[in-house]
Amino acid sequence: VRVASSTATMYLWLEAPGGESSEAFATRLLEYGIVVAPGGYLGPAGEGYVRLALVPSLEDCERAAAILEQVL
Repeated sequence: VRVASSTATMYLWLEAPGGESSEAFATRLLEYGIVVAPGGYLGPAGEGYVRLALVPSLEDCERAAAILEQVL
């Protein structure tokens, strides 16, 4: 998945794969226990992306990254 934002922030903007809507992508990730904000909810320019907040513990972020690798 393509990271579409700067690395100097606590948020990562991830591009939804294959033209999937931001809401559909967020819903699919939620089924695996990963909670993200659909970009479309944050404004029209966010459609096609999800926002991932890197605020949990390092271990939780590493677990989420491993799940993302399996799901995508």
